[in-house]
Amino acid sequence: MRQLDKEGNPIPFSMEVRTWNNQNKMGGKLKVYENAVLCMPKEKEKVRDWAKVLSVKTQEVKRKNPNHFKNYTRNIELSTGEVKKINILLITKFNGLEVVY
Repeated sequence: MRQLDKEGNPIPFSMEVRTWNNQNKMGGKLKVYENAVLCMPKEKEKVRDWAKVLSVKTQEVKRKNPNHFKNYTRNIELSTGEVKKINILLITKFNGLEVVY
């Protein structure tokens, strides 16, 4: 999932994932995602123009930490631009290969 090409762009992959409803402990729908890429945080750009930095108001953005590794989840971006959160334990196939845990 984390593979990058020479320019640093993520390489698309395909996967099959089962759905799961944690409230009633049911699931079973099979979702197929083609040409998806893993959403990764962008590197912070170095700012060299201090006048520009000082003129722009910076607001602190408060966001909840998703704890992806603790919750076994990942965000993937589909070819349509839509972002989906998946549970990695529910992946059945990755790039056509069956996943065995």
